[in-house]
Amino acid sequence: MLVNMIGFNFAWFGLVYWGNIFIPVALLMLAIHLLLLSDNKNEAKLVLVITVIGVSIDSLLNYSNFFIFMGSGYTPFWLIVLWACFASTVSHSLSFLKHSKLLQVSVGFLIAPLSYIVAGEKFNAVDFAYPIVETYIVLGVIWALLFLIIFLLKSLLFVTNSNDSVEPLIHNQ
Repeated sequence: MLVNMIGFNFAWFGLVYWGNIFIPVALLMLAIHLLLLSDNKNEAKLVLVITVIGVSIDSLLNYSNFFIFMGSGYTPFWLIVLWACFASTVSHSLSFLKHSKLLQVSVGFLIAPLSYIVAGEKFNAVDFAYPIVETYIVLGVIWALLFLIIFLLKSLLFVTNSNDSVEPLIHNQ
């Protein structure tokens, strides 16, 4: 769990600070996680689903000009990789959220927007079209709902065994 948290924070910092230049390092770290540190090969499916959802949400925010990414009109590639790295935390360093919807909503609303506002904007990775308070509230609501959706999907798509590794709900015949 600690290795997962440290690895994600390192990938987050590298991707937000250096952008696309850091993608190979982040992808290597993600591959090592999935191949060597993940409890179960099916975690890659969960990472993919969360990445698609997250990139879709951020793309909508980008295309609606809620987010303004420096130097491009499209969702940057580094952000796509960042979503995959974030998704790798759901079954590990964020697993403490799985049993409490109140905790999921609280962490989603209170903490998740800070990564955009405090650091993302500070490192000039993103700018916002609206004042900080409005931006924080919108991102907080989105992330509160997103955490509920992520953990609901995890429980619907995967069952948890006693070792807390993910297993597919529907097994291939």
